[in-house]
Amino acid sequence: MRPADTIFADLNNDGKDDFVVCGFGNYLGRFSWFEHLDDDTYREHILFDRPGAIKAYAYDFNQDGRMDIIVMMAQAREGIYIFMNKGHGEFSLSPVVEFQPAFGSSYFELVDFNHDGFIDILATNGDNGDLHTSPLKNYHGVRLFLNDGKNNFHEVWFFPLNGAYRAIAKDFGQDGHLDIAAISFFPDYDHSPEESFVFLKNKGGLEFDAFSFPECKAGRWITMDAGDLDGDGFPDIVLGSFIRGPNKVPSAYSTYWEQEGPSFLILRNLYGGKKPAGSRLLEK
Repeated sequence: MRPADTIFADLNNDGKDDFVVCGFGNYLGRFSWFEHLDDDTYREHILFDRPGAIKAYAYDFNQDGRMDIIVMMAQAREGIYIFMNKGHGEFSLSPVVEFQPAFGSSYFELVDFNHDGFIDILATNGDNGDLHTSPLKNYHGVRLFLNDGKNNFHEVWFFPLNGAYRAIAKDFGQDGHLDIAAISFFPDYDHSPEESFVFLKNKGGLEFDAFSFPECKAGRWITMDAGDLDGDGFPDIVLGSFIRGPNKVPSAYSTYWEQEGPSFLILRNLYGGKKPAGSRLLEK
């Protein structure tokens, strides 16, 4: 029942933090919330009795004062689902979107992308780590689902990215537009290894310019986070490398990673400082 994510929230409004566990598993798995009882023990309540839960958030989608739960299921019956909190520890299931089994769901985050006051979903699908080498899939990439204000989500934008594994939306340039940083754990190393990191500069109107940098091939990026590391008011990026994986990669990369590859890479945001002509927006 391998746990992949845990979140904490007061789900029954009793003043005590409960918690939710994504038990990804393989053939077996479970998605549950654990009620914090008065004697400081916990009671499990199963929401999904099947494998695949990989990422969850607690958020009050209908603004009724009760925390709802949203989860990405990334095994077999893939999809994103909301469990609406009805009170007294009861939840009702509402599918957001469902995908076929090879879709490769890998990550999602909640963000008000168009600044309309309603939370949207930025998601990646690109998990290509099957037991045997899998072909590239032209439907792998980064997707944006906008909320119509009634918690109906519609796909409005897709950026193809082989092996997309995580995407983060932040206003890196502090210009009022949310940009997107994305990583791939299964890029096309033979033809476009620069897919392992892509920076998408938001031009407005769901139009983006895509950038990468040569050093992105220095690691095999499985995780990423963003925050203001140097205190200049502009978010920086940290990439984390994991050089193992089920898919074979060219020996030139695997040998370098084994001998010299970094465990992590920090990308310093240069929007906030003076930059020489021709410099990049992100600096290793």
